[in-house]
Amino acid sequence: MSVELSQSNGLGHRFGCHCIYPEMRILVRGDYRVELRARAFDLLCVLVEARGSLVEKDELIEKVWSGAVVEENNLQAQISALRKALGPDRDLLSTEFGRGYRLLLGTDAVEGQVQLHADLPQRAATCSLPNAITSLIGRSTEVSEIEGLLGRARLVTIVGPGGVGKTRLANEVGRRLVPAFPDGVFLAELGKLSEDQLVWPTIGTALSIPASVLRQPGRLRSYVEHRRILLVVDNCEHVVEAAAEVLANLLQVSANLSVLGTAQEPLGMPGEYVFRLGPLAVPPKTMREASEALGHPAVELFVERAKERAREFQLLDTNACDVSEICRRLDGIPLALELAAARVAALGVTGVLTGLDDRFKLLTAGRRTVLARHRTLRNAVDWSHDLLSPEAKRLFRRLAVFPGAFTPEAAHQVAAGNLEEEWQTADTLGELEGKSLLLVDAGRPEPHFHMLETIRFDALEKLAESNEVDGIARRHASFTAAMSEEASVDWRILPTEDWLNRHATGLDDIRAALDWALSASGDVDLGVTILSHSAPFWIQHSQHDEGQRRISEILGGIAIQGPIHSQAEMAAQTALGACLTWAKGPVAETRNAWSRALELATELSDVEVGLQAHYGLWLFHLRCGDYAGSLRHAREMMERASLGNDREAFAAGQRIAGVSHHFLGQHAEGRRLIETSLGWYDRHPPIQRFRFGLDQRVAGLAFLSRILWIEGQFATAIDVARDALEKARALDHACTLCCALAEGWCMVHALNGDETAVERAAPLLVQTASRHGLGFWTVYGELFMAWATTGNDERPQARIERVFASTSGMDFDPLYSTLVTDLLINADVDHPAREAFLRLADRVDDGRDEAHWAWSEFLRVRAQITNPTPASRERELRRALDIAERQEAPALGLRVVFDLVKLLTDHGRRDEARALLEPYLDLLPSGVSSRDWRAARSWYVSRLSDAY
Repeated sequence: MSVELSQSNGLGHRFGCHCIYPEMRILVRGDYRVELRARAFDLLCVLVEARGSLVEKDELIEKVWSGAVVEENNLQAQISALRKALGPDRDLLSTEFGRGYRLLLGTDAVEGQVQLHADLPQRAATCSLPNAITSLIGRSTEVSEIEGLLGRARLVTIVGPGGVGKTRLANEVGRRLVPAFPDGVFLAELGKLSEDQLVWPTIGTALSIPASVLRQPGRLRSYVEHRRILLVVDNCEHVVEAAAEVLANLLQVSANLSVLGTAQEPLGMPGEYVFRLGPLAVPPKTMREASEALGHPAVELFVERAKERAREFQLLDTNACDVSEICRRLDGIPLALELAAARVAALGVTGVLTGLDDRFKLLTAGRRTVLARHRTLRNAVDWSHDLLSPEAKRLFRRLAVFPGAFTPEAAHQVAAGNLEEEWQTADTLGELEGKSLLLVDAGRPEPHFHMLETIRFDALEKLAESNEVDGIARRHASFTAAMSEEASVDWRILPTEDWLNRHATGLDDIRAALDWALSASGDVDLGVTILSHSAPFWIQHSQHDEGQRRISEILGGIAIQGPIHSQAEMAAQTALGACLTWAKGPVAETRNAWSRALELATELSDVEVGLQAHYGLWLFHLRCGDYAGSLRHAREMMERASLGNDREAFAAGQRIAGVSHHFLGQHAEGRRLIETSLGWYDRHPPIQRFRFGLDQRVAGLAFLSRILWIEGQFATAIDVARDALEKARALDHACTLCCALAEGWCMVHALNGDETAVERAAPLLVQTASRHGLGFWTVYGELFMAWATTGNDERPQARIERVFASTSGMDFDPLYSTLVTDLLINADVDHPAREAFLRLADRVDDGRDEAHWAWSEFLRVRAQITNPTPASRERELRRALDIAERQEAPALGLRVVFDLVKLLTDHGRRDEARALLEPYLDLLPSGVSSRDWRAARSWYVSRLSDAY
């Protein structure tokens, strides 16, 4: 099909910098022909014919495809190709969303006909860029952004560290823009130059300009002013001043020249747009599956390059974690990834990962066709380092002591040395950032700098060679000690978000400082000081397992000999107790740490530590099954908080006292206290949500949902548990999320007999707890998983045994939860776990443990699994029912009643059974939400009544 304009042969129509000659099917930009496919050319003819008016999509399809049935995406594809071909005039092609397209021709469009020159060159634009041998991975967004920048600016510089892929990206952009620059896209490679005076002739040669013309502006103008050219200037950083001078002259004499440069620092020229190129995206540490990992460009690049050397290589779930770790440790730097991938054929993925401990020796398999400084990773980094001033080199290696981000103030205190003024340090940081050896996050209230790990590795080597390691490490440890002390104070007075913003990188500094302080050449006193103020970091980041290990090392005398002063020991014991509470649960070390902290707090009159210790001891006793003991500590906490007028601590004390009452079977009092506490937290949101280890409001909602279920408010219980879980997810705090899952969502659904809901949620509990070293929550999560799946498991014994084995190292009370009794119902009659349960259940017979929230349930299960005579079983069930009614626990009472009713009915006592069951079915208004209620009602309708 050919769309024609109403004009004579040889006449064209002008728009922008283009002319179209429909009958000859030629599109011209300047003096050169633009190649265009047939459909795109026909589309352009229709749009030009419209003289700037809107052309509907249906009309375009009808005219260009001659009535054929085509998808709209075909039209969109041709419009996209047309825009690309129009280059500098691409914005003239306007989209009217949902309607169609128009070509903006201007007011003189009708008079725009021109005669075609007979000597029109029939060639494509010149391009001296090298053809790509390998695919460009993970840079599609960057390519589009740079293309857009070159449509708005005449000078764009791609800036980034060595090996990040600046040259490859610039070449890709240049080749894609060939249609937009009819007079050519030319490459000037400056990387091999050793002298500034060679810059002029190198760029002149690239543009085919005689050397005699280069420094004569008048003659130079005649060579370039009418040529629409893109000049790609690669590797400018070592001749940056000379390159800036040459490019300034060229841009001044030619309005049609555009420049795309690459360098490790900006050229510093007027009108320069700086495009900072970062590494490729890497997978998070939680990534486990190959399909997910491959969605990250760093992994995609590594896999493709590994296959080039080892055709049989595949990314599988079994090696995805190691490949992802390689990509993270190499910071997603393309050069490093390619060099590492080249070693896979010889070393395998595991060997490459192990070899990264000496990455500069490993990563030396570069291609011979690239610049010498890109053949090894060390060369790429050293190239940038050699361009630094002596002061910047000194600061560069010293900054390697920081494991993560740092502020200008931190850099000055730790690494500045002879840079006496902070402004001098700031200037030197600017030099390092300019050379792309530091990256800066300017989005925070105060700028934060950091090194890519690969660059830091080189800086650490240079620090070791300078013999400054111990001196700089000591200064860093002293800085970290002061920082941790400040953070400990801020923990009480700053909102959580503000504390995180101020101390976001503190945990990394604490780890690095402790590693040095507790080493042979370190300073143990500094280590003790840091650890004594470290608790907020372990709590905030849910790293309790690491915290307890490091603190135990100090207090256990592994790192030091001799006593530490009381204040430091109290702080350390408090931090240890907080970490052990969540990392290990109710073990002897947890009780000892909190007891010692409480003893020292009393001796030193430290109110806050006293509150923390009573909270910790409350939780220890609760998990051990000593509910009366837990209540004593909760009341002591409330009393101390009241004396100190600490209303937040008092509300927390009310919450935990309510939990103790609940576990003692005093559900109404427990609910009253928890609801009172929640009311206070609703009115007075705390500054620091995790003062006592987790969010008290979420914990209160979780335990309240349990009480509501026991009281028979089934639908409300599930709603409250859901509210707790949603609030915990929003907080993104591991301990809080685990509490909401274990004590609320999973427990309520387990009580409700909903295996599916528990089976879906329990893996998140286990994964979250395991990832953060939260041992108690891990065991609890495994207990839920065992409960949810045992009923469908053909061999439940092994799963039951694993659960019991996991609690063997704790003082964890097996009767803390009803899950254990549910599991035992599925155990073999002679299973040792059943015998153990029966021994525990016998405790009620001497009157010690009747005050237990689920004692009626334990008696009901005992009556079921011991298989006594009907009379003895009835006595046991009536005893259980009496306990449930005294505890005002109708949901648990319904279970007992149902068992009792079935027993009575089986022995011909239907009237007695009906009189027992009917009140319970009427008592529970939201019973339809309970599996127990639905089962009892169904049984009643089928066996006891025809009209219920």
